[in-house]
Amino acid sequence: MYDIIIKDGTVVDGSGNKPHKADVAIEDGKIACVGNLSHADAKRIINADGKYVTPGFIDTHSHSDSSIWINPEAQSSVRQGVTTEIVGNCGFSMRHTITVPFDRAGDGIECVYDLANKDVPVPEGAFKNTLDKMEKMGASVNTAWLIGHNDLRVIAGLNTADYTDEQFAVMESFIREAMEAGYIGFSTGLEFDPGILSRPEEVERLASVAAEYGGIYTTHMRDEGTYIFEAVEEFLNVIRRTKMRGMISHLNVKYDNGIPNEYLNECMNKLKNARKNEGLDVFTDMLSTTYGTGCAQAMLPPWLYENGWDEARKILADGEGRAKVKADMNRYWRFLDFGQWNRLLRIIAPHMPEVTKLSFEELCKEWNREPCDAFLDVFMKTETIEQVRAIEMVGVMFDEQTMIDTVVNDDIYLWMSDSYTTVEEGDARTGNMSDYMGYLYFFTRYVKELGVISIEKAVNKATKRVADHYRLEKRGQLKECFYADVNIFDLENLQINATFTDPCKYCSGFDYVIVNGTPVIDEGQHTGKRAGMVLRRK
Repeated sequence: MYDIIIKDGTVVDGSGNKPHKADVAIEDGKIACVGNLSHADAKRIINADGKYVTPGFIDTHSHSDSSIWINPEAQSSVRQGVTTEIVGNCGFSMRHTITVPFDRAGDGIECVYDLANKDVPVPEGAFKNTLDKMEKMGASVNTAWLIGHNDLRVIAGLNTADYTDEQFAVMESFIREAMEAGYIGFSTGLEFDPGILSRPEEVERLASVAAEYGGIYTTHMRDEGTYIFEAVEEFLNVIRRTKMRGMISHLNVKYDNGIPNEYLNECMNKLKNARKNEGLDVFTDMLSTTYGTGCAQAMLPPWLYENGWDEARKILADGEGRAKVKADMNRYWRFLDFGQWNRLLRIIAPHMPEVTKLSFEELCKEWNREPCDAFLDVFMKTETIEQVRAIEMVGVMFDEQTMIDTVVNDDIYLWMSDSYTTVEEGDARTGNMSDYMGYLYFFTRYVKELGVISIEKAVNKATKRVADHYRLEKRGQLKECFYADVNIFDLENLQINATFTDPCKYCSGFDYVIVNGTPVIDEGQHTGKRAGMVLRRK
């Protein structure tokens, strides 16, 4: 008598093997059997005839660590079939940017996210407490956590290129605390404040601490444009010197961004050659859409805010100062500096809902400003550096054929959303379309509509290959004794409901999303179950 038997489904087990008809039995939160179970019985039988049965999808790159505290049911994620999220990416792992109170189920444990917007010292134990608080609160998805370089610098009071022995000791102690608590690795965001000021030696030295514990190194590189080759080489040097597994976050060459499009294939080949010739365990990941989000602050020259944000606002308010800023914005999304402001779709500023609700074109008309000035006005009206760091932008970055030729089919790429788990209604919703559909687009667009990748290869890229690289024990496959993270769906019924004009809409079409043996989506409806686990590094 099993807990659940999923009958007569078309099993895509995550291994990359062809789909096949089989039954799947679940017992005590794990896969008990995959095969012919016609003579077995269970407390619950789910008929999956005509539907795919797959492992739950694993999002290699999420920022849900900043939003899950107010949205533990993770509806936007599980309704895309995501059952596990890798969080703490791009060097950020303490930033709770939304001003909605935390879910009360986690009360009694104060972690680093509780202190994110408070001007108080971060105490010993604050990173360890993050995992403890997450376990106490519970969530509908599994989470695996990275510790972020940018926030370590903030905690150490480090906002220059050079660090003191005392500042390094602070960063090192928190990395050790996190890794001993079960964090899976160390992340950097070297295009963002304050990591942008660090030197390669600092990154390598900190990464070597995480390497002692078998951690993974992930990076938003120092440059994704003019100096992308140097940035890839910096990443590979960290891997060479620490012997870590590595992941480049969203390796991309944005089209018409001041460099040849061929740079993308050259960078991919550098990673492939590093794997083949040097034995380095490195991959990269990418979002699925031709548009994406980015940290708006990364467009600003670091000298603007080196003396504090109050001084930066004065510079932006001064005619000569603003002109100097405009002359030094050739970074990050360089196509904006080239004048292609039509590619900027929206600015998302959590503290300025009047900005977030408008497209960027509408904002320029509303304020009667030229695009660059409207962009800088958002910053000038922002009062604190914490609010500045939370401002995001959404823009058109890629062309679809390049996506098909590289991201979709190349084995060097895994899949990610680069998004936050969010809600349809209430103060916690983000207003960013990608947060509601960014992961599922891989399946609705490239598998269902275009047919440019097979279902078995698509599922493999979303499950087993991620679990293996991140060492998520007994995840990513429909295999006996593995954890029962399972999706059941008809591919033709998967539907993206979010649009640019009405972005806050969940996806639909998953009949069941089972997390650790518990249905979180049951007959298309969220059950409210918080069945996810904190996946601590062993």
